[in-house]
Amino acid sequence: MRWKIPAALILAATLLVPAASAAAQSASPGPAATTCETVVYTDIRTLVTIDLDTATDTQVRILANQILSAAVADRLSVLPGRVQARLDGTPADLRAFLKSGVAAPWSTDLRIKVNQALAGGGPNVQNAAQIALDAGTVDGFLQYLNDGLYIARAQDSGTYRQYSDIRSLITINLDTASDTEVRVVANQILARAQAEKLTVLRGRLQTRLDGAPADLRAFLKHGVLQGWAVDLLLRINQAMAAGGPSVRAAAQVALDTNALDASLAFLDHGLYLARAQDCVS
Repeated sequence: MRWKIPAALILAATLLVPAASAAAQSASPGPAATTCETVVYTDIRTLVTIDLDTATDTQVRILANQILSAAVADRLSVLPGRVQARLDGTPADLRAFLKSGVAAPWSTDLRIKVNQALAGGGPNVQNAAQIALDAGTVDGFLQYLNDGLYIARAQDSGTYRQYSDIRSLITINLDTASDTEVRVVANQILARAQAEKLTVLRGRLQTRLDGAPADLRAFLKHGVLQGWAVDLLLRINQAMAAGGPSVRAAAQVALDTNALDASLAFLDHGLYLARAQDCVS
């Protein structure tokens, strides 16, 4: 569900936090970006945009070089040699390799990377890595290496904070539910907002809980997502003000997208990869 944040609410929220640009200028710089060795692993499958049965030899060779470049950039140890060997061979061998031989060495490389992370990680890193290894799929390896690893590292360091999707708590029909059912849902949302220190949503919801049942019902139907959206916006701006260039760039994308799903994706996932790219543990 894509839920837009009204412009007036964005303006009100941003007035509550330091301007991102000013905060960024005054913040202490982190480690130089050039020292950061964070790798976002390419999904090699997305590079295959031609029909390998009908493409020309030149098109096939261009694709092979694109895959080789990505494999080298990702510091893979098996795939680059295999691709280079076929590039040095016949066009027919190269075409056959791209059709049926790329997946196995690429999967091996990703498995090696997962094992390396497992060996050097804490308990959450190790548990998440083992799940990926047990699944044994390329999708599982990529999800771990590009996302789960950074979440697990933050969990091991005690810096991870996950935000609930408040929408998932509204499991009743707000038009037909009883006042008691509405109040139960409101208290569940309030408890989550308190646990996550969401000040705007908490205050607005408590006001409705202290008021008339009709006002509470109307707020859950039309107002709760606005208060929640402002809270998420505040957290994004706070992360942006304190973060390095990768954090600021990822935060700006979430702010420009201006949707609840984008806010949650940044706060629960993208923030931690961006911090790793900025060399901040």
